[in-house]
Amino acid sequence: MKKLSLYIFLVLMWGNVGFADEVSYRSLNENIKKGYKITKETSSQKIKTFTLKNGKNEVVICVIYLGDHETECWKP
Repeated sequence: MKKLSLYIFLVLMWGNVGFADEVSYRSLNENIKKGYKITKETSSQKIKTFTLKNGKNEVVICVIYLGDHETECWKP
């Protein structure tokens, strides 16, 4: 029974890797090069927020911190 649960666990973990998205969470520019388009842009004194979409209507949000020019991107 332990082997069976180990095999099931390994199959589920391997399957999860197979469906991982190719979204770069490092850079706004990398996501734009991969085909994402800016659909919305908001800004305040310290941050700029960009909403990106690709042809499949997948959404990525990128935030640029203006003080240190650091970028964070994620899929909601």
